[in-house]
Amino acid sequence: MSIICVERVIVAVRDLAASRENWRRAGFSVAPKLFDGGGIRIARLAAGAVEIDLCAIHSAKSKSPLAQHLREATKNDSSGGIVGWVWGVKGASSSDEGESILLPGLSEPATKAAMLSSALPGVVTASAPVGLDIESRRQSLALLCGSNANTVEYLEHIVVMTPVLDDAIAANEAIGVPCKRIREVGDGNKTRQAFFKLEQTVLEVVGPARGRSGCWGLALMCSDIAQAVATARANSLQATEPKLAIQGGEIARIVDPLDGVAIAFMQAGPRRDSLSRQRRLQFLSSRPKRATLKSSGSPSRAGRGQGLGSARASRALCRLGEVSTASGTKSLP
Repeated sequence: MSIICVERVIVAVRDLAASRENWRRAGFSVAPKLFDGGGIRIARLAAGAVEIDLCAIHSAKSKSPLAQHLREATKNDSSGGIVGWVWGVKGASSSDEGESILLPGLSEPATKAAMLSSALPGVVTASAPVGLDIESRRQSLALLCGSNANTVEYLEHIVVMTPVLDDAIAANEAIGVPCKRIREVGDGNKTRQAFFKLEQTVLEVVGPARGRSGCWGLALMCSDIAQAVATARANSLQATEPKLAIQGGEIARIVDPLDGVAIAFMQAGPRRDSLSRQRRLQFLSSRPKRATLKSSGSPSRAGRGQGLGSARASRALCRLGEVSTASGTKSLP
């Protein structure tokens, strides 16, 4: 098995119609046609060449291996969240040798993803064959879903919390995903970050986790972060003002997670620590005027206080996102 990319991210949702609208409000273009497979109904959107699947149980009798994970993510009034991802594999998949999940395809109507054992508690992983290169996948998803109003161009990184970092590193390297860098955070919890990079996406695994393990959220690279924030606010979502990020450029976040998914927007630019105060002011003054960047509507309470799907997790995602690329992931091969 030769893993070449994160092919898609799987998000559990309770109400698919409401979730499609939530993500549209955040500026994502959602494919008009739903996919049904194995009692699971899926809505599709894209971050460049990476597909994001919003998944809801459509039949109580679903025998899909994914169904139990979706139930777990949405129980006890939880709004859902990222349950895991699918590795893109070059060549044939081993989906006929064990459990597999039926997912929408790009070059074909459907694809089978082979379930994999995961050393990341709270994270589901699978693998599926990828027959298209990154640009072909990007173009195919753009045709399928349309262009994102928030100008998101690609998935920059996924942040995952895990109790034993060394186990996670060993498990990823055993399937051919090498660790590119380990960083000591320097806190009292002896926290470390491990970075894995496939194509444009960095997988950032942080441990030991101080709370529930699993995926915190997504950081997405935009061509115009001001438009991303303005789009969210115009649709009554609260979003923070873009600020200079340590790793360069700017970063902002949607205050309340979307279906339990913490969302951060990023835009490339000069490193903050390399800019003088005068140059920082010049950089910010060169950005388009943000007359529309005023909050509209009161903040939604959905997702607050729900562990990884809380507004606190969104803030943490922003902080981890700044640390991750500041510590070298931007230059990873």
